[in-house]
Amino acid sequence: MVATWLAKPSLLDRSLELPELEKGCATSVSLYETQTIRRQDHKAPLTSTAWMALLKDDTPLSALTIPGTHDSAAYTYKVPFVTTQTMDFKGQLDAGIRYFDLRCGLRNDIVEMVHGTAFLGLRLEDVLMTMYLWLLSHPTEALIAQIKRDRQEENSTISFAQAIISLISSKPEHWSTANTTPTLGEARGRIQLFRRFTGPSLWAFGIDVSRWQDNPEIPFTIRNWNGVQLTIQDHYAFPDPESLPSLITKKGGDISNLLEKAASDPDPQHWYINFTSGFEFNLYYQIPPKKLALGGWWVFRWEDGINKRLGGYLSTRGRRRLGIVAMDFPEAGAEDLPLTVLKMNFGNQTVPAWSDVLACVGLAVRILATVRSGSLCLVAGWAGASSV
Repeated sequence: MVATWLAKPSLLDRSLELPELEKGCATSVSLYETQTIRRQDHKAPLTSTAWMALLKDDTPLSALTIPGTHDSAAYTYKVPFVTTQTMDFKGQLDAGIRYFDLRCGLRNDIVEMVHGTAFLGLRLEDVLMTMYLWLLSHPTEALIAQIKRDRQEENSTISFAQAIISLISSKPEHWSTANTTPTLGEARGRIQLFRRFTGPSLWAFGIDVSRWQDNPEIPFTIRNWNGVQLTIQDHYAFPDPESLPSLITKKGGDISNLLEKAASDPDPQHWYINFTSGFEFNLYYQIPPKKLALGGWWVFRWEDGINKRLGGYLSTRGRRRLGIVAMDFPEAGAEDLPLTVLKMNFGNQTVPAWSDVLACVGLAVRILATVRSGSLCLVAGWAGASSV
C-alpha cells in the first residue's frame, strides 16, 4: 500500500465537472470561484460552498467523505512548529471544509484556542460565532467540531467542561449534541459535537471521543456504549529519525491504509477519521508540518509533500466513502485539494442536462421508426450521410 504514494501523482483536474443548467452557465471552475451545480432533484442551482446540498437527507454523516483541518485555529501563530493552517475559519468553510479540530484551554474563565503551550489569540466563542453566521447563509451544510481540552485550566473558577456546556447551551439551535450518529438531514444547519474532554454527567453530551490515543503507530477504534464506533489514524511523530522522503512515505502509508479500510467497510455507521498531519523534531532532522504537507528540497531533489500525493492518489479513484480527512494547509501543495476530497462523494459521473436526455430519446424514437419501416434513410440523414 505504501508504494502507491511513491509514484508521481497525475495532474489534478481543477474542478468537479457539473451539468450545464442553462445557456452560458459556468459548469467547470475553481473551488474558490463561484460554481453552479445541480441538485439531485434538478431544482434550484447552488454554489460551491453548498456541496452537501447534493446529498440525500437520509445519509448518515459517517457515510460521507468530509474534508477537514487539523489544529484548525493554528493560522494566527507564525511559528513553523505551531502553524498548521493559512486560511481563517471563513476561508476554510468557503473552501469546503466541514470538520474542525478545535483545541482549547481555559484561562480566566474564557475558552481560548491553543496549540500545545501556545495561545493563538482567538476565543472559542468568536470561532463559533463565525460558524453560526456562516451556517445561517448556508443552511444545507452540516459541520463537525471536535472540541479538545488541550491544557490545564488557569486562573479559572469553573471547569473546562462547564465552560463548554455554557457556550453551547447559549446557542442550542446551532448544535447537534446527540451521542449517536445523525443523518445529514438532521444535521443540516448545525454543528455536530465530537467531545474530546470529560466531566460529570457528560455521557449523553455529543459523540464521545475522549479515549483518543496519543500518537499511536496503528489506527485505533473507540467503541462507545451506545454502538457508535470511530476508527482513527493520528500518527503524527515517529520514534526514529526519518529523512524527509522517508517521513513522507511512512506517513503516506498510514493515510492510504486507512483510506482503503474506510472504502472497503460496508457499515455506513462506522466513522473514520484520518489525519494527514505530522512533523519531526530531533537532533538529526527538523521537519515542520508545512514541509511535510507541501514538500521540500532534499539533497538536490524536490520531494512532493503529502498534499500533492494525496491529491494524485484520490484523482485515480472513483466514488467511495473515505470518512473525515483532516489536513494541514489544504489550500496549498496541490490544486483544490478540498474539492478533490469532497468529490469522492460524487465520483466522476455527471448528470446529463435535460436537453441531452431529450435528444437521446428523440434519437431512439427515430431509430425505432427506421427499423420498423425497413429503411435506414432516417438514420443516414441524421448522421449526415447521403443515403444507403
